[in-house]
Amino acid sequence: MNHATAVSPSFAPHAPVIQVGECELDLGLRALRRGGKAVDLGSRAFDVLATIALAAGRIVSKDELMEAVWPDTIVEENNIHVQLSAIRKALGTDRKLILTVPGRGYQLAAAPDARIMPLPRHEAGPAREPNELRAGEPLLGRDAAIAEIRSMMSSARIVTLVGAGGIGKTRIAREIAHRLATEQEVDVRFVELAAHVTRAAVVQAFADVCDAPFDGNGPDLRTVANVLAGLPGLLVIDNAEHVVEHVAEIVDLTSRANPRVTILATSRFRLRVSLEVVYRVGPLALPSAGDGRDAVLRSPAIGLFLRRLLSNGVNAEMSDERLRMVEEICRRLEGIPLALELAARRASILGLEGIREGLDEPLLYLAGGYRTAQPRHQSLRAAFDWCFDMLDAAEQTVFRRLSVFNRAFTVQAASQIARDATLSNETVMDCIGELVDKSLIEIQFEGANVKYHLLAPARAYGLEKLLAAGEICTIFERHALFASGHLPAISIESGASNPSRALKKIDARRWHEDHPSLSRAPGS
Repeated sequence: MNHATAVSPSFAPHAPVIQVGECELDLGLRALRRGGKAVDLGSRAFDVLATIALAAGRIVSKDELMEAVWPDTIVEENNIHVQLSAIRKALGTDRKLILTVPGRGYQLAAAPDARIMPLPRHEAGPAREPNELRAGEPLLGRDAAIAEIRSMMSSARIVTLVGAGGIGKTRIAREIAHRLATEQEVDVRFVELAAHVTRAAVVQAFADVCDAPFDGNGPDLRTVANVLAGLPGLLVIDNAEHVVEHVAEIVDLTSRANPRVTILATSRFRLRVSLEVVYRVGPLALPSAGDGRDAVLRSPAIGLFLRRLLSNGVNAEMSDERLRMVEEICRRLEGIPLALELAARRASILGLEGIREGLDEPLLYLAGGYRTAQPRHQSLRAAFDWCFDMLDAAEQTVFRRLSVFNRAFTVQAASQIARDATLSNETVMDCIGELVDKSLIEIQFEGANVKYHLLAPARAYGLEKLLAAGEICTIFERHALFASGHLPAISIESGASNPSRALKKIDARRWHEDHPSLSRAPGS
């Protein structure tokens, strides 16, 4: 197959006409026609379609589309999805010719009657090596997770990857989809929901991958689910948490109607539908205490940080001292991929020492993600804002109060700290369950015992919220009393006793020395 060079959106008057199914894409007149009649298509959508069509079957990456269509403008990746929806709507029954290749880009499928009138030979650019046909950079430290998830998918109809923001759910889902598509030729359809907030928009996003026209003003949810139920293969649903009710409805209807379709979803919340199996995605592995240099360098968390450091132009020799500094940074960020990538980017400007010191206030220092990343992945604070805003008032209160714990805690300890006259023990326990489900609190099983903890960035975010709510002094004092065994139960329920008086019974200076990270408010 000959691969035409992707060109800028400005086309010569004698540019080619490309047949796309029953439609003609006239690059010279910048027009899309069906049966000789013009089809309405916006300027940006035309440029996206032209760039994909000129690739002549080669997969066009998102970065290539951004460069071709928005060369001098910083835009979000969501713009591509918006334009593709418009293109598929304009193509009507030929919408299925525009393929989404998970993790790689977009492609014009070869139709039996597809033809292209090429550029004159002297005007055609040199053939371009289809780099996008190769898989993206290898995932670090996820082979075991991928193997386990694929094993789950062999028997489960619905698998949901659940985890905190920036933990790597989407990357894992895309990698699994890529492997199934290339190794087993599985038909994969990808639904990206980050930009959709209404029920109608969610239904339309699912309709866009159905390869079928829908009559009326907009597709009906049940109709879309029935069409999806007739499509075998893998349906990947990404970023479902903020519209989880609508997604759950579609997924439940689809899975019940079709035993051949497998659904792989990513979400900070589980869908809570029948037939669903949940896989909790955790941070990248850190080196074990006392590991030698080689073992530290093989650690997935260290490897990701160094990879991003190199990609940001830092080529300094990794001496033992610098490697120890990198290890400390990665440990303090607890192996969270997004935090590691943002820290490496900042380290390329501030240096390793600068970023290590800045991690006392990680939400201030860890920002500046990829331009094409979703807004909530541009900084750690944005990642937490996205999820915190979806909590109800009680869940927000419990989360920020539990941020005073800098180590694992029991549900009984959580209740002592978080409850008050309006939050009973039962309510606190319910909130903890919701916060675990929504990936803001991690759960640990130690034999028959269960404990909980907040990852370091989540604690920093919670402390900011605690300060903003005007509760930080009260909750720190309550934690000090609890840690010393001097917290009167009655003081939390009714406020009848005086915690400050009880606090005088303990050696406050010694407690602050034992809890340095809890001894000061954020920014102090």
